[in-house]
Amino acid sequence: MPAKKLNKKNKKENKPSELDNLTLADGKVTEDPDITKIKELEEVLGIKKMNPFGTSNLEVFKERLAEMTNVDLQHMCERIGIFASGSRQELKQKLLREFKSTAKGTISMPVENPSFKLDPNNPKHKEAIKILGEI
Repeated sequence: MPAKKLNKKNKKENKPSELDNLTLADGKVTEDPDITKIKELEEVLGIKKMNPFGTSNLEVFKERLAEMTNVDLQHMCERIGIFASGSRQELKQKLLREFKSTAKGTISMPVENPSFKLDPNNPKHKEAIKILGEI
């Protein structure tokens, strides 16, 4: 009889608890998985080094602006070639306008021949191919 009691105990322990289905509400907005993939892809491709804004995605750029201090905003303005004057909000608006005007033509242009090909043998290119496949 003691073996049966152990089996009943094990069955009770294996049942999923109602607490496992609860989600944590901490007031933070969870990041969109597509935005996360875009960030990873840009990091692998080295967009931060080529683009003065550090990204080619508007949502990612808005997130970066929200995290920047006034000094960071002024440095970015100087790096891009914008006169860095005004309040924090004005600097953000200037940077957003410049980002949109710079990125306007690059997003919608059809490209027949890509400028580079991804090599599946290269580990960084392999990672980029994996991320592109998930999007």
